[in-house]
Amino acid sequence: MGADDSVAVSTGMSAVDYVVLIGLLGGSLFIGVYHAIFRKQKSTADYLVGGRSMPLLPTAISLLASYISAILILGVPAEFSYHGSALWEAMYSNIIAFPLVAYIFVPTFYRLKLTSAYEYLELRFDNYLIRLLASLTFAMQSMLYLGVVVFAPSIALHTVSGFPYWVSMVSIGLIGTFYTAIGGLRAVVWTDVLQGVLMLGGLVAIIAIGAFRIGGLSEAFRISGEHGRLDFLNFDPNPFLRHTTLICVIGGIFNTTATFGCHQTSVQRYCSTSTLKSAVWTMLLNIPLLTLMVSLGWIAGAVVFANYAECDPVLTGHIKNKDAIVPYFVLRYFSGTPGLVGLFVASLVSASLSSVSSLLNSMAAVVWQDFFSQLSYFSKKDEQAQLNITKALGFTFGFMMIGLGFLVSNMSGLIQTTFTLVGAIQGPLLGVFLIALFVPWANKYVYK
Repeated sequence: MGADDSVAVSTGMSAVDYVVLIGLLGGSLFIGVYHAIFRKQKSTADYLVGGRSMPLLPTAISLLASYISAILILGVPAEFSYHGSALWEAMYSNIIAFPLVAYIFVPTFYRLKLTSAYEYLELRFDNYLIRLLASLTFAMQSMLYLGVVVFAPSIALHTVSGFPYWVSMVSIGLIGTFYTAIGGLRAVVWTDVLQGVLMLGGLVAIIAIGAFRIGGLSEAFRISGEHGRLDFLNFDPNPFLRHTTLICVIGGIFNTTATFGCHQTSVQRYCSTSTLKSAVWTMLLNIPLLTLMVSLGWIAGAVVFANYAECDPVLTGHIKNKDAIVPYFVLRYFSGTPGLVGLFVASLVSASLSSVSSLLNSMAAVVWQDFFSQLSYFSKKDEQAQLNITKALGFTFGFMMIGLGFLVSNMSGLIQTTFTLVGAIQGPLLGVFLIALFVPWANKYVYK
């Protein structure tokens, strides 16, 4: 199994590994507490869009970190190991989708100074019901996705340390909920930067050590190619195939446009910057940033697969779930160097926390802006009371997210689960926005 089959699998994390992990969690909490105490929010605008004064580069990194999540570190390498590289070709769509978003969606929403993306739908169609339905759809999608995100790192923590799944989910859920609810968007953005660096470090460590064990990256790609895992430029029109170039590119254009163009988390990010130019560049910088991070995930997949090409740990019974192949690899080959297992777990927890914090903050923004603020009972309250209600919403959604994590734990395949949940809901939402932006004669009436 791999280059050196004599390596024993460690049974847990060392003291140094725990120090690294605790350092991440402590750093995230510190940033949240700092912004709650020393950068106190005075209004819901401060809390939800950072006073519309967020700097360009941290906001761009935060936008990236919000979407790559633990699924990149667990699901993408597992997808490569068991289904090949074809899904990477969705990255081709970035050169079409991101400029479309940057020069059409961003200017439209930014100039309106939106807090909720769905405010635009009411303005465009002169109909609150459309805004309400879109907001409900977003909230439903986000809660389901949060369940996946909070469950993903529990797979790794259980594999490398024996933590029960519920302990991991509750711990990550509570920490993410706490610093998000008290620190607002500023805390979310700056913790995303910290967590983004750790995610990058975790992927690089997997690639470096895994490639070293089998003789280099070229050897990893050679082995992957021999076993049919390098599958590019497949133009088979059969729609029933799992992935082809056409499916990935066409699907990628719609997925990226929906995710970065009209998804609440993205709109909230670029509307928080100080100028329209910064908002546009926040989006354009994600072309190289997203391509880099996703590519590192696929390279990690090639390296992990090459180490187990002749001995699948699922078939041998070492792991029960294909999504556990990366944690198993890390536990087997990282345990000899103090701190490396901790770095991997920290990177995985970082990926989860970045998505958790972003979505919780966005859900608080949508529910406050689209529901509570429309009711005279809440809209007549002073700024501090409105701010407290918004923070309470963040805590509420955090507790709901933990419950959904237990539901998602019964599903198999992170990539497939995520695409199923997101695609079923995000597609119709994108359709509404595309009609609003590109079909000027469309209105709220069925007949005139």
